[in-house]
Amino acid sequence: MSTDRPSTDPLSGICCDDRPHRPRAAWRERLVLAERGLVGGVRSDSVFFVHFFGISLVIAAALVLGVGLIQWVAIAACLTIVLTAEMFNQALKSLAQPDDRPCGPAAQRAMAMGTAAVMVACTGSSVVMVVVFWQRLQQIFDM
Repeated sequence: MSTDRPSTDPLSGICCDDRPHRPRAAWRERLVLAERGLVGGVRSDSVFFVHFFGISLVIAAALVLGVGLIQWVAIAACLTIVLTAEMFNQALKSLAQPDDRPCGPAAQRAMAMGTAAVMVACTGSSVVMVVVFWQRLQQIFDM
């Protein structure tokens, strides 16, 4: 019985397909690279789970409070900025410490600046969230 599915090595899980592959279109290759980068970044550090927990709380609060369209846009922009800053920080860490050995002073300064950039993004986003939720609470309770 012949199947069109490629065989995989049972030990490594790597595809053992000997058929020639057509090269992907450039836009598809970029999507594949973006997906690999996202998965690698999220798996590389547990700080993303903290961010995702915070995002869940923000979305739940926004749903409960019934925020408007413009407020949703502000919330989405803040969450995107924080996750983007964290992804850049993870990329910087992987360049500065590719094999978990101690790095030099220049790399340590760069990593400190990357961490500071994430803190700035989180602080700015928190301020915007407080303003959005405070405004919505004032509308609800006629303060």
